Amino acid sequence: MITMATTSFTTRIDSELKAELEQIARFENRSASYMANQAIRALVDERKATRELVDLGLELVDAGAPTLAADDIHAWMLDDDDAAPFPAPRS
Repeated sequence: MITMATTSFTTRIDSELKAELEQIARFENRSASYMANQAIRALVDERKATRELVDLGLELVDAGAPTLAADDIHAWMLDDDDAAPFPAPRS
């Protein structure tokens, strides 16, 4: 098992949120610190992945990849027809 170095991190959270976190930790037989660490890890991983996708998208646009118009995407998302085709890139 690989153990990573740890450090202290102090933050302020709502009292109700802390109580909920502690309850979840008890249900899972873990510490609140462990649960908070897992939640922060998930947030960091999600944000890093999002940033990588944005960077990739920008690189593709810079390389001349076809793009979709925002208006077309918005209209598609708001379309009540679940079978509506995904918008095609504009020429």
